Amino acid sequence: MQACRRARTDLSWRAAMRLPVSGETPTEKTLREFEGWLLQRSPSCELPRYWLVHQWLFEMASRGESARRLWMMDSTPMFCFGALRGTVRLLGDGLRGLVRRWARWTRTPLPKLAHDLELPWVTTKSTKGGLAIDWRDPEARHEVVHRLATDVQRVVEQLLTRRGELHPSHREALKQRGAALLKVIHDDLEADERGRLVIASRSTSDRLVSMTDPEARAGRKSQNQPFKGFKLNVLGDLVSGLIASVKVVPGNCGDGGPGQELLRRAHALGVRLSRVLADTAYGGTEDRLAARRLGIELVAPAPPLPSLSQKSRGVLRKHEFALDFEARRATCPAGVETLMHREVSRGKVMCQQFEWPVADCAACPLRRRCMPKWTDVKSSRGQPRKGRRLTLDAREEALRAARAEWAKPERQAEYRRRAEGERLIARMVRFGGRQALAFGLAKAELQAHAAAMAANLARFAKTLHATSKPVPHEPLPLFAEPNAPP
Repeated sequence: MQACRRARTDLSWRAAMRLPVSGETPTEKTLREFEGWLLQRSPSCELPRYWLVHQWLFEMASRGESARRLWMMDSTPMFCFGALRGTVRLLGDGLRGLVRRWARWTRTPLPKLAHDLELPWVTTKSTKGGLAIDWRDPEARHEVVHRLATDVQRVVEQLLTRRGELHPSHREALKQRGAALLKVIHDDLEADERGRLVIASRSTSDRLVSMTDPEARAGRKSQNQPFKGFKLNVLGDLVSGLIASVKVVPGNCGDGGPGQELLRRAHALGVRLSRVLADTAYGGTEDRLAARRLGIELVAPAPPLPSLSQKSRGVLRKHEFALDFEARRATCPAGVETLMHREVSRGKVMCQQFEWPVADCAACPLRRRCMPKWTDVKSSRGQPRKGRRLTLDAREEALRAARAEWAKPERQAEYRRRAEGERLIARMVRFGGRQALAFGLAKAELQAHAAAMAANLARFAKTLHATSKPVPHEPLPLFAEPNAPP
């Protein structure tokens, strides 16, 4: 929209948009229709059209680039609109917005509708100002939260029963806003000893953070950097600066699943990926196996060892046992080998389990560290106690291989180049990848692809300018000489 406004008065913007020098610029309606066309799936391959445009632009920009590649994956926050901090604001502003929409849809004066619904505070400028309580009083806060939750449940139920009065295009919006308000009550509130709905002491990872964008979630870029909105995942080349694939997910999603999607999309483009740099969030065992099935090796830190509590310190852990997966042999830290191997089911997954003889464990000097709950040779039921059992995850061999690979100095030296990937993130931010300009995950995905297209086109234009030969020409005089021929 900003480009259209600038093109009305700026000739350079009109030229960049390939518009004629004279004439009208596209309207907002035209751009909305084009945006809807890009979101539709192509009838030829059932893929969104913006994926196909991004694929074509990437292939065009890749021509003439150096064959030397260094691929990297990373993620960055993508902030949403209307993110609120507290439950009171979510409930109050959400209910205020719902009542105002209903008044606009039914052409009912807002003061009359507020009086009929017994909500006089919805006509004020702010939720907390309209409720008019002492917010420093905990008891008053509990009462107003309970009253807000009760009003939300009552008004949502009342308006849903009257949805037949609305135009069909507005009924879905009413349903979505009502469901979002009820979800806030379910996730953020709990009943106290008096039966009142108060703000819960627990936390929910899937709680809403915005009424205007219900698909946005709260996430963390790091331990000290929380954000609200979406998470933009990028796969690009550090040498050329080209963006091969992008993926937008809610802010509370991890990076493993989106990372696999990035690799699959790049592989579908025909990009030859042999090694990809990524951080620990992309380096899970399942992610490494999925990348390996595509012929890609992830250069990322191995998953760290789980932390121990104060009581568990000194206990022998699983990684301290030596394993020979081919011979199906395990050796405990005391040097005792066992071939007692079998497969057991943990849910729907088959796992390997090793067992040591009870006589060896009874005479072992590390028994207290290996089996802290050992009391005597016989159990409480009088049956012989079994020796140490070591149950392995189905991906234990891949996990140990990843940790052994990461311990190599050359692998860590290669990984240090991942810091150069901040340039790819900076390019996405420069072309509009930091702030979502519309509501919803689908629009954020389209915006991220548009930013990647712009970044690739800018890189392609720079490459063309560097490789093109200058055309010699004579400079034109500013003023014609008196005797010069016309």
